[in-house]
Amino acid sequence: MTLGPDDLIASYFTLSGAGVGQPAAHSFEERVRAASSAGYSGIGITHDDYDRLVATTSPANLRAIADEHGVAVAEIEFLAGWSADGDLAAVSRTAERRLHEMADVFGAHHMNVGVGGPPGSLPPIDVVAERFAGVCDRAAEHGLLVAIEFMPFFAVGDAATALDIVSTADRPNGGILIDCYHWFRGTPQPDAVRAAPERIVAVQLDDADADVPTDLIAETTTNRRLPGEGALDLAGLLSLLDDAGARPALCVEVLSDELWALPVEEAARRSADAARRVQGSISRR
Repeated sequence: MTLGPDDLIASYFTLSGAGVGQPAAHSFEERVRAASSAGYSGIGITHDDYDRLVATTSPANLRAIADEHGVAVAEIEFLAGWSADGDLAAVSRTAERRLHEMADVFGAHHMNVGVGGPPGSLPPIDVVAERFAGVCDRAAEHGLLVAIEFMPFFAVGDAATALDIVSTADRPNGGILIDCYHWFRGTPQPDAVRAAPERIVAVQLDDADADVPTDLIAETTTNRRLPGEGALDLAGLLSLLDDAGARPALCVEVLSDELWALPVEEAARRSADAARRVQGSISRR
């Protein structure tokens, strides 16, 4: 699918109503309807969510629901284990095939992937890049862009490392995803973005408090803030991307107990409105 500069995607957890590892609290139709009412052009789903959905309805019916409300399923996730070998790689390939099925059903824009393991555990870059190239080649058969999401508490912890993998793999549909939380809680690297703006596939907007907690995992999975309601310089990051010539898909990903406690319509409205305010602040800088 093609996304315009004003299109906004609600990533899966923004409208899931439930935390990591838990089934969505709202039906697919409820999420799509809420996204449409709030002005989102697209939503995201995970392969686990898709598995639960197709256990009770057909993929064609899910696509029909999305089409009826004018909302694309633009972001699909999350592929892990692709950089490993052995049993973990085999499990990853099964998930990858499911994600390809999702891409075919919905015509998704991009697929998010990541590398687990603690900092310092990354295999040699050329090995990881070769495996990433394979992921990209297989995804290309389904019209997908592939975005590496870096996270400061995992093996691929910053934009420069993610872009090193992408550039070494050298696939036209390969790039990175910048989650604002991971950018600011890790090591912001503006020069990396300026060096390869065409490789920025997507940005996930979210925010965080000024005080950095000792437990980043707990914060990132339950206590993020809506865009503009925390202390992160989101407008500065978006301005950096714009000035560099990057044209990423713009997503909102807020993992928050407070947000999940709201009715899905309110969660959609609040998150979309917050993201629009951040977008609007760029021109006033």
